[in-house]
Amino acid sequence: MNHIKNLSLNDKKAPLVSVIVPLYNTQEFLPRCLDSILNQSYVNMEIVLVNDGSIDESLSVCERYAAKDARIQIINQSNQGIIAAKKAGIKICQGEYVMFVDSDDWIEPELLEKMVKVILKCDCSLVCTNVYIDFEDRTIEKRNAIPSGIYETERIAKDLFYYKNTDNYGILPYSVAKLYPMDMLREVLDHISNDIRQAEDKAIVFSCVFQNIKVCFTDDIYYHYCMRDGSACQSENQNYLVEMTAFYKYAKRIFDAHEEREHLLWQLGKYLLLEAGFAINGKFGLVAPGKSIHREPYRLDPSAFLPQVKKLILYGAGKVGGDYRKQLADCANIEFCGWVDKGYEKYQEKELDIHPVKYIQEVEYDYILVAVRQQKIYQEIKKELINMGIAEDTIIWGRPYGAPYDKE
Repeated sequence: MNHIKNLSLNDKKAPLVSVIVPLYNTQEFLPRCLDSILNQSYVNMEIVLVNDGSIDESLSVCERYAAKDARIQIINQSNQGIIAAKKAGIKICQGEYVMFVDSDDWIEPELLEKMVKVILKCDCSLVCTNVYIDFEDRTIEKRNAIPSGIYETERIAKDLFYYKNTDNYGILPYSVAKLYPMDMLREVLDHISNDIRQAEDKAIVFSCVFQNIKVCFTDDIYYHYCMRDGSACQSENQNYLVEMTAFYKYAKRIFDAHEEREHLLWQLGKYLLLEAGFAINGKFGLVAPGKSIHREPYRLDPSAFLPQVKKLILYGAGKVGGDYRKQLADCANIEFCGWVDKGYEKYQEKELDIHPVKYIQEVEYDYILVAVRQQKIYQEIKKELINMGIAEDTIIWGRPYGAPYDKE
């Protein structure tokens, strides 16, 4: 990984950038979007507006802006879906690089200039920035979990979907807030079916990053991703899971061909499981807005039973330990002092901060929580720890909640 600094457009002649804006029935938000693009500090760009069969006044808005700025081109086509719209846009683009902007979003003036500086200085094939999520009553930051820097994607493949066994996206799966070389993006879109109407952003992003390219993640955040009632991602769609199947088949084909196949397919399954819950709760029209059929139960913070902070070591880095580690991060009166496992070496190869069992003798702690399913295995571990000179009353275990009962 390399750090990013001292970037300047003086290193090379400023290249032409094509900004593609697919749109469908967004007349209310389109002026804000187009104004934000035209107000970019980077001016060497062309703007391609793809009207995908809008039945409101979106086309009229496009024509009004095109009459005022020669950099704007308009494509008007029947409604064919977002992938078809992006393909139509890129077909006529002349730029060396491409940026997408959704027609109901907006961008701050520095975005394009910052990304161009990075892609020229770092000589990479993709620049990934972060986004603001704008709700009606608040704005939050959404960031790539992979830290800022320059990476060969082959080396971080396991972290690109979900980052290091968390629920956070390694790379934000939006096609926006990124800068692509034109040639790479054209080739990628040629292989993506127009039938993909759900998670199409992920299809584009994963198709790019799983080619073993050099990608740069920055700390910049200038893109405003707007969440609104009536948008495609908020609207009822009884065919949601059927449409999601097209993405699943495409992503599975990409992951099947990768050396990290097993890990990536597991992550894909995790994502599809979450999407199934989202569909049942919000896309099928089965319950009123704000209500849900399925939700994760509230969890009680065990700190409620602790009058003061207790220092804890976690023993076991398997499935139980991994689940416990996530929960311990949210416990107010628990100070996490370390994670140990007999097989620590294989976990360290996965860049997890796991130590050998002897680490216990090097740190202060109040309790050692043994993270295993079966009581008989706990008893074996407890005996080994006592033989190391560890006090019996500091070694604790409880049957994992939700785990199947094993015969003992």
